[in-house]
Amino acid sequence: MNQPVRTSKSVAAVFVGGIALGAFAMVGVMKGGVVTPAVAAQSFKARTIGSINVESMTELRNLDTSIANLADFVGPAVVDIQSSSGRQTGPNGERVPAMGGEGSGFIVRPDGYIVTNDHVVGGFDKVKVILKDGREFEGKVTRAQDSDIAIVKIDAKDLPTLSFANSDKVRPGQMSMAVGAPFGLTNSVTVGHVSALGREQQIEGRLYPTLIQTDTSINMGNSGGPLVNIDGQVIGVNTAIYSPTGVSSGIGFAIPSNQAKLIADTLVSKGKITRSMLGLRPVNLKDYERAEKKLAGGAVVDFVVPDGSASAAGIKVGDVIVKIGATPILSELDLRNAMLMYAPGTTVPVEVVRGGVHKTLSVALKAYVAPKPESTFQGAPQQQFGVPKGFNVPPQFLNPFGGQSGDDNDVAPTTPKDGKAHLGVQVGTVNDELRAAYHIPSGVSGAVVATVVPGSIAESLGLQPGDVITAFGGAKISNAEDLTKAVQATKVGTSSQLSFSRYSENGITKGEITVTFK
Repeated sequence: MNQPVRTSKSVAAVFVGGIALGAFAMVGVMKGGVVTPAVAAQSFKARTIGSINVESMTELRNLDTSIANLADFVGPAVVDIQSSSGRQTGPNGERVPAMGGEGSGFIVRPDGYIVTNDHVVGGFDKVKVILKDGREFEGKVTRAQDSDIAIVKIDAKDLPTLSFANSDKVRPGQMSMAVGAPFGLTNSVTVGHVSALGREQQIEGRLYPTLIQTDTSINMGNSGGPLVNIDGQVIGVNTAIYSPTGVSSGIGFAIPSNQAKLIADTLVSKGKITRSMLGLRPVNLKDYERAEKKLAGGAVVDFVVPDGSASAAGIKVGDVIVKIGATPILSELDLRNAMLMYAPGTTVPVEVVRGGVHKTLSVALKAYVAPKPESTFQGAPQQQFGVPKGFNVPPQFLNPFGGQSGDDNDVAPTTPKDGKAHLGVQVGTVNDELRAAYHIPSGVSGAVVATVVPGSIAESLGLQPGDVITAFGGAKISNAEDLTKAVQATKVGTSSQLSFSRYSENGITKGEITVTFK
């Protein structure tokens, strides 16, 4: 039956009529008169939700209580971390304003050892730790920059702690809880699930080879805090989010607990990380490859560094490494972690499977050397961000100040005020080296993001290193020069559409976002 369309006038009439009827009902009650059922106050009785029976309601209450109890257990061991640095002088003599940030961490030893992300505390002059009970301590930082894990030591004792779970036992679909300080809102609790395992991401120059993906809400400020299972054990260290908007989109990432524990234990016992290098790039065996090769696991050699240790020992692309010394290798993470167990200069037996045949080769390990940043713009601000070889960095994309916090009198703007549009990325043209580094398929062209400048428009939109920008402002982008020209032609105050693709071993993610240049 078609309903009549009500005009604003008819709606007003109904609204007024409702008021009059209500007033009438109230008058009837007050005068003790007889009130018709249509306007009489009705009595209500408690009832269960929908068709939930008593037993189901009891189970639901028990679940609710269990989650709250879990939060009560985890919360006291989670800390708020505030990092800051005073004014400094930049590479060109310019004044750099006071910098600051806020993140999370969790206590792993009662004598004041705290695990967090390196990007929460690394490079700052002062680190303050605030416990849930309100006590504040100055923290001493020990860093593992490449692994994005750090230890903060405070002078305290008898503190509540969290223990690590075995992240190899974590399964997609399990419930998870995050506790931390998103946007500075301390002691915030969110609940969700483990969405996936083994996610590889390259974020701000760091390689994260095997992250846990979760839909547990994680935002800026959650970094360094724990992702726990229903037993209150840490399964991961909350580290990053995928977000076109800068806030949680239901895709968060955590460093697995086994990796975090190994790094943390090494930092506590040795005070630093000493990493050796095989001189190769490992990748995980796919499920079908394990079945075909009849292997429980291993790390496939995807690339061998010329004149490196592996090359000298006879290791070849396609070899599956299954053991280093006495350490079984079931994944690429196992291989990377094995490089923490053997000192540079050590010769170790490496067992590989080649053509179904097991071979043991002796490899003389070398000291790990991080790739050196190179740039076509010598002396430009982008050098501090570690630009990989082969990237052409248009100066108009740069924002060396990047959203730092400071006092009201000397705060660098989030974008340079030169009247030009600034995207805030450093880019290069797709080539063979970049295809290998970022899993970019043959035939794909565009401008590859090398680094996203902190505080830039690009960072707020969620762009990441390795993203291939394929279109901007309705124009196709085939190389870095195309993007440079397109951004140069854009005026401040206007908006443009940007299309990009993100590749990994697990597939491709495509996105289209609106870029507003303010």
